[in-house]
Amino acid sequence: FTGWDREIPATMPAENITITAKWDANQYTITFRIDERTTMAVIEQDCDSVITKPIDPTKVGYTFAGWDKDVPATMPAENMTITAKWRINQYTITFDTAGGSDIASITQDFDTAITKPKNPSKTGYSFAGWDKDVPANMPAENVTITAKWTVNQYTITFNTVGGSAVNSITQDFGSAITEPNAPTKVGHTFLGWSPSIPETITEDITCVAVWSINQYTITFDTAGGSAIASITQDFDTA
Repeated sequence: FTGWDREIPATMPAENITITAKWDANQYTITFRIDERTTMAVIEQDCDSVITKPIDPTKVGYTFAGWDKDVPATMPAENMTITAKWRINQYTITFDTAGGSDIASITQDFDTAITKPKNPSKTGYSFAGWDKDVPANMPAENVTITAKWTVNQYTITFNTVGGSAVNSITQDFGSAITEPNAPTKVGHTFLGWSPSIPETITEDITCVAVWSINQYTITFDTAGGSAIASITQDFDTA
């Protein structure tokens, strides 16, 4: 109230009069809060003036779900605090095992604690970790984490069972094998390996030589004497 539009007379005049109040509009404040601790905007305006609603706020890991009370169209005759409401977002961590055993993806609310999965396995490889750290809490984005692998080496050992030595072969898993030269053994013929040498190496194995014993003949030349039958026997028999 800032007074009247004319003075109030000290005594009643000889006529009816109307005296009108004059007013200055009060200013009030609407405070917009992102949460209980963070102020987003403050609007200070005259009572009953038109309010321009602020743009929707943003918050990492959350979706804006409106205000806790309606934003008035015009400034009310009181100060107000209006606080944003939020819906927590869910995000997913996907594990790409690059050919290893499956690891289930993890979908959780933002910032909740993550239980790190067991390491995957892959035939012929050793797990060498992930290409990025598995976070302790769910980040505010979808993440794909890829397994890293170190190829294993395996050895084929050759047991020649008394034949000439054959060097063992050590190679990366899945690599092609070049078959070594066959061993030799006095008095025997080499028939192959048991088990057979695989085309590619996938595990540690021992291949054992398979031999057949040779037969030989002693022929007797009696130089005109009585005949002596030849002797044919296995090698090294009496």
